[in-house]
Amino acid sequence: MKDLTASQRAMLELSLRSSLSRRRALGVGAAAVAGLGAVALVPKEAWAKTTMTWMGWQGYETPIQSGSFLADNDIDFQPTFISSNEEIITKLQAGGIGKTDIITMYFGYLPIMAEGGLLEPIDESKIEPLPRLIPQFIKQDAIHYQGKLQGVPWNWGSLPLMYDPSVVAAAPASWLDIKKPEYKGKVAMVDDPLGNLLIWGTVVTGKPMGTILTKAEMVKVIDELIDIKKNHARAFFATYGDMSDAFARNEVVVSAIGWEAVAVWTQAKGKTIKYTIPKEGTGMFMDCLCIPKDAPHPELTYKMINHILSPQPQLVFATEQSAGITNLDTVKLLPKELAESYNYADIDGFMKKARLQPVPPSESKDDTATYDDFLNEYQRLSKA
Repeated sequence: MKDLTASQRAMLELSLRSSLSRRRALGVGAAAVAGLGAVALVPKEAWAKTTMTWMGWQGYETPIQSGSFLADNDIDFQPTFISSNEEIITKLQAGGIGKTDIITMYFGYLPIMAEGGLLEPIDESKIEPLPRLIPQFIKQDAIHYQGKLQGVPWNWGSLPLMYDPSVVAAAPASWLDIKKPEYKGKVAMVDDPLGNLLIWGTVVTGKPMGTILTKAEMVKVIDELIDIKKNHARAFFATYGDMSDAFARNEVVVSAIGWEAVAVWTQAKGKTIKYTIPKEGTGMFMDCLCIPKDAPHPELTYKMINHILSPQPQLVFATEQSAGITNLDTVKLLPKELAESYNYADIDGFMKKARLQPVPPSESKDDTATYDDFLNEYQRLSKA
């Protein structure tokens, strides 16, 4: 296994902070219930089964546990819940290689993981639903390395503007509408470094790829976010779950960043909020199923991937989490409102409004802001 370079390690610092490690909102203290060494705690009768280890966000294990897949294959499923993408990479480097069967990872990090020797290339012939997965996702350059697929897209979503329809009668047309006087002190922000850049990089500069900016443009983006934080925001929340709670308590009425799942959580608290993609557009996320290097049970891992990607498990995950899924055979099974909210009928059109964007480069030979430049600038926002 190759070590990550210094520049690659610097890139991973963002993941430790970013709420594209979205499942921080669901951790509620129990997130670390299973570690790579949890085999020692397995009941005696489970030893006859095959122990499979998985790492990912809490809630992402739902499709794995749906149906009778685990029982049918005599699998003792051992999940490790994480609080950031960086944790997966750290755990793999700290002894997880050869002990971990499957992980779920934000697509933007697959190139550096593949370069660092942390992933097994995907054997596409063993992914049965592959022809039915959304082609626009499978074609993304970032999930291929040296001509080989490194991860299989299985869920996705966007970062919309959330608003309280009982107060905000019409959906805001622009992200800048959150700065209107009537919303002063009622704007929700979330400490999501990359997520904020995916949105506000475009809003401030007009560039469709808001993560690829000059150093001067990066300063302007952070200046804008500092202005919102100081002069318009109720709070700079640590997680999306905190933002959901604030909407439920009627403390905020609009947001500077969002996630479709927030509407589901808030509804569970008895409060209805809506979301919209303003005219400037927004960012997207896409999570992939990946096989770590030297995974101990490759054939069972491929079986598990095929199960996760099959229509019924995808339906369970989509409806429980208000999530976007990738198997087109599942789309016809979705509730109408959920199918329309992700605009499966026009994925190309949706992706023009909610864009998959590259992460800032680890190195630059011109005036393009690097990952380090962004992290340094983001510290100004954190401290403001």
